[in-house]
Amino acid sequence: MGDDDARPISDKALRLTALRTLFPEMRISLVPGRIDDSWPRKRNEGMMRFPDALASEQIYEVTGAAMNQAEREASENVTDQETFEIRQLRFELFRWPKERDTGFLAVAQYKFPEAWPALACPSIGLLAHIVKVGADWTVKERYLMRTVHHNSIQSMRLLNLTGTGVDDLVIESNSGGPGAIQSELKVFDLRQGRFEELLDKDSREQYMTDDWYTQSLDVERTRESHGQQFCFTKRTRVEGGVIFRSVRVTHPCYKRGDDVDEKESAMRNKMLAPSR
Repeated sequence: MGDDDARPISDKALRLTALRTLFPEMRISLVPGRIDDSWPRKRNEGMMRFPDALASEQIYEVTGAAMNQAEREASENVTDQETFEIRQLRFELFRWPKERDTGFLAVAQYKFPEAWPALACPSIGLLAHIVKVGADWTVKERYLMRTVHHNSIQSMRLLNLTGTGVDDLVIESNSGGPGAIQSELKVFDLRQGRFEELLDKDSREQYMTDDWYTQSLDVERTRESHGQQFCFTKRTRVEGGVIFRSVRVTHPCYKRGDDVDEKESAMRNKMLAPSR
């Protein structure tokens, strides 16, 4: 694994093994078609674009009872509390850095299409570290992306941000609130065999008519600092209600740990605790 992005695994057997490990004793099947949850559906100059990184991925149906609080919320009708068991899932699978064929990183996006859930958890963006122990596979760690108004993942890449190897996961996942839509960009250090969060910054934000900006990670400038700071190219159209006549381009850098809230992440990940 050199300086280039690590490529996702296409081997069908390994992908199915990963799904069976994530969803034990559930019925898993491939279904035809594609899902594209890019937003807005049609190009619109008045709306910010949120691409769907998994739009070209195959769809799996995963059938079984909700495993945890996050799934209970995503599988429930908000009107009558009826629950559903069919998940519509897409994912990418990578080799976990330095674990060769004994460790995988799964990035999954799924929803319960028959349900009409609350906007607190309409769908699930999930990271998982899957490891081989003896002859068996198990999930070592799960991480839940923010669930409020969430419906898609914008990008995911394994990158060399320190200059020492491809050890970092960079992922963008959308969320929102009253009058606001955004994507959060998170950076995780994977070297210790766990999801160590290094950065949490909005990469897209449109808040009513007050703010509108996008910012993208500058890999080369970040690597020059050996991952001690994360540098971006930021394009701002509106700030504090002021509309710029032309897009303002800046180049901010953020320190390791900026906006990382370990308590908030821990509370959210409790939603993945197995149901009793």
